[in-house]
Amino acid sequence: MSPILIIAEHRQGIINPDTFGLLTAGIELSTALGTEAHVAIIGTNPEKLAQDINIAGIHTIHTFSTSLPYNHDIYVQVISSLFDKIHPSSILSLHTSTGTDYCPALASILDMPLLPDAIAINYTDQIEILHEMYSSKLQAKIASPPPAIITVRAGVWPIETTPGNASIEPLNISINEEAINFKVKDYEETPIGDVDISTSDLLLSVGRGIGDESNLELIFSTAEAMGATVSSSRPIVDAGWLPKDRQVGQSGTKVSPSIYLAIGISGAVQHIAGIKNSKVIISINKDPKAPIFDASDYGAVGDLFEILPALLEEFR
Repeated sequence: MSPILIIAEHRQGIINPDTFGLLTAGIELSTALGTEAHVAIIGTNPEKLAQDINIAGIHTIHTFSTSLPYNHDIYVQVISSLFDKIHPSSILSLHTSTGTDYCPALASILDMPLLPDAIAINYTDQIEILHEMYSSKLQAKIASPPPAIITVRAGVWPIETTPGNASIEPLNISINEEAINFKVKDYEETPIGDVDISTSDLLLSVGRGIGDESNLELIFSTAEAMGATVSSSRPIVDAGWLPKDRQVGQSGTKVSPSIYLAIGISGAVQHIAGIKNSKVIISINKDPKAPIFDASDYGAVGDLFEILPALLEEFR
């Protein structure tokens, strides 16, 4: 069978860390199909970027050098030409603003089905993805015979960085300059505030159960003693008690820490959607029927103002 083609994502000379999870998804699919995993990198100095993602399980890395920053039309032309050369059984991209920009155009040009925002990929006689709908309230299975274009949700697949020995092959493709109608003039980075909760390995997250803004002092003291980062549910941010960059959930940041400690959080669907990739979820809530317990690995029913001081004392 033809190889799987994975499109690596990068910006300003740095591989998007979520690309490594994408590689894992592509390698797993190629193994299920009994074929090879190929990667394409398009951009400035792609040979260096190729070395950064040359991990075990990748057979070939195709590089295309361009001095332009991300360009929709160049991506579409290069990937379409590479498709004609290696005839991949499927194309995988991250479900990001970049991936969702060029993948629909590719699907149209190559006449391939687009399977979006996959949180799981399976293969029997068809490629089947699991896709969430209605703010993660429903999960749908979408299936198609190969070839297909699949966009993969970031942060779902594990990251593997074991060095590999993939061959690196520069692409000799002529770009039709007249067909380039899309130009990026500049990038403006969005400020992320004083913390980046998406990279934190231990999160202590607080909800309305703390009652009053003044009680955040106890939260921060406990987090400091534990070596944790403080995050929150949406009501805390809406109240102006913490900045937006600390909000976890569907409308905030989706996180995947090793441990997520939820303090006084009821567990709205939108919040659960943002924490479900956590390895371990521990919850403290005085309401034994709080929905957060359904998503938790461990839970304590009790008064957080009694439990947290005891926890703080243990870590001091």
